[in-house]
Amino acid sequence: MKNTAKLALCAFTLWGATAFTFAQQPSTSANPPLPAGGAPADVGTPSASPNPGGLNLPQGTPSMTPQPAVPNATSLNPGGDIVRGVDGNPGLPSAKASARDRNFMVQAAQGGMAEVQMAQLALKKTNNPKVRDFAQMMVKDHSELNSKLTPMATQLGVSLPTRMTAADAGALSRLSRQSGSTFDRNYMAVQKSAHTKALALFQEAGAQADNLTLRNFFAQNAETIAMHLEMLK
Repeated sequence: MKNTAKLALCAFTLWGATAFTFAQQPSTSANPPLPAGGAPADVGTPSASPNPGGLNLPQGTPSMTPQPAVPNATSLNPGGDIVRGVDGNPGLPSAKASARDRNFMVQAAQGGMAEVQMAQLALKKTNNPKVRDFAQMMVKDHSELNSKLTPMATQLGVSLPTRMTAADAGALSRLSRQSGSTFDRNYMAVQKSAHTKALALFQEAGAQADNLTLRNFFAQNAETIAMHLEMLK
């Protein structure tokens, strides 16, 4: 019995030592222990999914992958200023005038040009104080109107004419050959006819121009044309 007990004790001791030795050795498996209920993970191989956690996202859930920012007004315009059209509203810097607005601006520019050149001729020829005062007013007022109209036309893509109409050029040529009271009388008559047409143009454009700023320009300055015409009566 004693020998049998000694043999059993030796066998138990040898088994325990062997189990302890195996427990201390590192695992040779390429994969970590499997989580409960989970599939084996391929450790060391990067996932092709933008969802690194391996979670099953519901449809419509945004990806964790960074997306490019949507450009805003500041990124499109590094200066930070909002581009505005001639009517003061945000819009494209290359806004184009309608055909009707283009016609309004062209007629106004040609008429204003004729007013200034005829008035300059009058200042050289007349000796009448009333005619001189009126001519000085024409140079001042119509030069200012033209200077306001030009930048609006440029912003709307309209190239204003640099020459007056053939009819106005003919009238200027005839006046240049006159002098004295004949010149004064005919100059004032030409001005009355020209301002009658100009007032009709400014009133129509002031009510019907497609561009709001242009419409306001004509509506406000129609009063100046009306005042000129009243002085000619």
